[in-house]
Amino acid sequence: MSTTIAKRKRAMKACIPCHQRKRKCDTVYPCGMCTTYGYNCRYTDENKRVSLDGESRLTSRATTDHNPSSRPHAEQDRREGEGSSNNSPVVAASASPGIFDAQKLRYSGASAAMAFPHILGVALGSDSPPKMRSFAYNFGIRPEEASHAHCFLGTFISEEDLGEFSAAFFSVFGPIGDMIDPRIYAQRCRDYYQNSGSNSVAFAAVAAGVAAVGSFLSPSRHPRESDLVQYAKAILDDPASMRWHGIDHIVAWGLRVFYLRATTRPSNAWIASCTQMHLCEAIGLHEEENVKKMASLAGAAALGHDADRLRRIFWISWAAHNMLSYEYDRSPVAFRTVTCQPIISIPGSVADQFVQLIQIIPSPNSPFQIELPHVTPSEKLLAHLKALDEFQVSHPFFVVTKAEIAFCFYRRLYQLKVRIPDDAVTLVIANGNSAIEAAQQQASEGRLFWNVIGSVFQYTCILLAIDAPPASAHIGAAFKGLENLVKAADTVLTREALSMARHLLSLNVAKKRRELAQLEAVEAGYEFFQTPPVSEANAAASDMDWAVDWDQFFIEPFSFMLGPDVQF
Repeated sequence: MSTTIAKRKRAMKACIPCHQRKRKCDTVYPCGMCTTYGYNCRYTDENKRVSLDGESRLTSRATTDHNPSSRPHAEQDRREGEGSSNNSPVVAASASPGIFDAQKLRYSGASAAMAFPHILGVALGSDSPPKMRSFAYNFGIRPEEASHAHCFLGTFISEEDLGEFSAAFFSVFGPIGDMIDPRIYAQRCRDYYQNSGSNSVAFAAVAAGVAAVGSFLSPSRHPRESDLVQYAKAILDDPASMRWHGIDHIVAWGLRVFYLRATTRPSNAWIASCTQMHLCEAIGLHEEENVKKMASLAGAAALGHDADRLRRIFWISWAAHNMLSYEYDRSPVAFRTVTCQPIISIPGSVADQFVQLIQIIPSPNSPFQIELPHVTPSEKLLAHLKALDEFQVSHPFFVVTKAEIAFCFYRRLYQLKVRIPDDAVTLVIANGNSAIEAAQQQASEGRLFWNVIGSVFQYTCILLAIDAPPASAHIGAAFKGLENLVKAADTVLTREALSMARHLLSLNVAKKRRELAQLEAVEAGYEFFQTPPVSEANAAASDMDWAVDWDQFFIEPFSFMLGPDVQF
């Protein structure tokens, strides 16, 4: 007698987001969980998934059968490393929600109008699908903006001076904004000056940005610092930069963001950081698969664009943008999904701590999330404040930044008009006190970062807003710290900040005087009543007969309510 052994049906694997979050997945594409929460639904295999309408639907990975990027990674990496002379772009379609053109460093969402002819060509079985271009985007009846000719960077700064101010940049700010490898940067500078800047316009913007920030952080500024800033800006604003952007453009925009944050108004720095984040998406730097492809391109290593450096560029840019947005209560740029891996800790760099600190801010695409069901906005803010307090930092820049984030949380709680718990107030005050010490240390070393003066000024405002004895005890130290910073950099803006803090203090004093006058008026009203002296009141109390039957005194008048059967 033959026995038929039924094969065990293999369970369908959950999609990647559900697997990472340990959620129940219905294994369709897109699954219900990803649809509900807006996750990027994707699977690890290359099989078809059943769509919600019951029909078989190809994922974006399955559409790469006729695409060069669907070949094995070893073959693909070899071809990219050798550099193909074929004019058709190497377009990589994958489980990500977009398409990456490795030749032009261009990324587009898979549903974009410019990507659809390529998608359709693949679906129709073309061995050479259409390029990813903006077909029929407009009539083309006017020529595009012409690019401008940019002079040699050596016109503004010598190679020797560039080396000096670059060294200042890397020693002071390099460990925090670690987007550039110093060794490779130095080699690229030598190559640029030896070849008179030929074919290195974008890198010239990077070098000019490094020199400008280095000049700002140096005891003696370069005489043409403002010209360096405008030189880099002209390159970044050039129409060619928008048509042929690359990694150097993102780095140069990042340097511009830092310089603007230290020298100009909030809107200018924030708008520049928005541009930088949009460039990250335009290139596809937010997706890990694209990062690996960029790092494997021919010549990437010589430019310092290895995978870890590309991740640093993205996450540092993201952190700076989200800090700017949260500090001024503006909407940050949000990506549909971020799969870029976190940066690793390396000697001489503290950029990983900077990114982790900013990720505590409730912001789009942050890996740091607090799962609290059915919480109010104030409860969520308090939870993030507690998480911030648990994050330990020692670098003075981060001590000040941590205080700034705590102040951001407090201002939002203040606007919600809820009672702020005492322990939360204690955390804010503790961070503020630490910021005063760190800010004065930075100023004494000549490191006049933007948050040095801003954090102490905001702390004085928050102490006045708390308006309670625990805060009042620290107002004197806060004002003393602010005055010391004004002495370190006596400018119109620092004097204006000190003047405003003193004005707010005077308003607070006037408010307390009005409250005191109201209390004194109530106290003065006591004079209309004859209150016996304390000694007479005590004497009257001593004459009272304390041998009273208190049970009879309190109960007998109400005995009729208890009924006739109750005996006393």
